[in-house]
Amino acid sequence: RRAILEAAMALYAKQGVRGTGLAAIGQAAGVTHAGVLYHFGSVQGLLQAVVDERDRRFWRETADTWAGRQGLDALRQLPRLAEWNAANFGLAKLFTTLEAENLDADQEAHDYFVTRHRRVRRRIRNAIEIGQQRGEIRSDVDARLKADEVVSFMTGAQLSAALDSRIDIVAVFESYTAALILSLAAPPVAARRARRAKGPRRSAG
Repeated sequence: RRAILEAAMALYAKQGVRGTGLAAIGQAAGVTHAGVLYHFGSVQGLLQAVVDERDRRFWRETADTWAGRQGLDALRQLPRLAEWNAANFGLAKLFTTLEAENLDADQEAHDYFVTRHRRVRRRIRNAIEIGQQRGEIRSDVDARLKADEVVSFMTGAQLSAALDSRIDIVAVFESYTAALILSLAAPPVAARRARRAKGPRRSAG
C-alpha cells in the first residue's frame, strides 16, 4: 500500500491525475492493476489517499509552528508554509496539480479542495478577529475579505512557484507577509488602550 501511494504521488505530481492510469501506478509500485484496486478501491479512493497523505505530512511537520498562535503572531508564520513547500517541492507541486485539475464541481476531489480552502480561510479570519479583539489589528479591517485575499495569494504564489522554478517562493511569502502585517497592525496607542481596557495582568505568584 505504501509503495502504491508513493508511486501515485510521484506520477500525479509529474503527469497529473488525468495523465496517469492505475496500470502505470501499479507498474511503478511493482504490483498489478488489480493490486492497486485491492488496496484503494478506485481512482477516487487512491486520489483521496494521496491528498490525505500530503496533508498528514504537512501538519505533522509544521504543527509546532502554528500551535497556540493567533492575531499578528499567527500571520507572521505564513513564510513557514513556503519553507515547507520549498523543502518538499514534489508534494507542493502535487497539491497544486491536483487542485488545478479539480476546479469543476463534478471532478473527484473538487469538494475536498473547496472544503479545505474554506477551512484555511476560516482559520485566517479567526486569527484576524482575535487580533482585532486584542487591539493589535485595526478594527476597520474586513476579516472575511482579508482572509480571502491571503488564501488567494497563497494559492497563486504556489502555482507560480510550481510553474517557474526560478521564483523564490520563500522570499515572495516573506515580502507579502511583511506588507500584510504593516497594513493590518493597529497604531501602538490603540493597542495599549485595548490592553488596558482588559485590566491589569495578575502575577503568577
